Amino acid sequence: MMKRIPIVAVIIENNGSILMHRRNYEPQKGKIDFVGGFVEKGETVEEAAVREAKEETGFNVSLTRKIAVLDYTQEREKTMHLFIAKIVGGKERNSTEGEAVWMKSSERKELAFPNTAYFLDVYEQLKKESSS
Repeated sequence: MMKRIPIVAVIIENNGSILMHRRNYEPQKGKIDFVGGFVEKGETVEEAAVREAKEETGFNVSLTRKIAVLDYTQEREKTMHLFIAKIVGGKERNSTEGEAVWMKSSERKELAFPNTAYFLDVYEQLKKESSS
């Protein structure tokens, strides 16, 4: 059995919006997805999340919460680790991966994958629960 590929995704919060990115590459080029990517050898999922956020947005982030882990298959078997983060430094910039897009977490336009919408729903639910 092949080992699942660990992936990280980061929801970067700031002033009521979240930072996503518009993909520069296929699959789903031009669509909106989470900041994130593959975990490198010898790296924890937390380290990968912080590194990917820096590489893709220019921001230094602090992870505030891990909100989900999901096994799924898209080309290969993967495990997604989803984090919420806040900005602690750095300067916003686009990367080769994609262009920074600030949006409300309730928006569902132009999302790259079904998982993107699903995780935004999970995030929205958590926000509701923590504010009540």
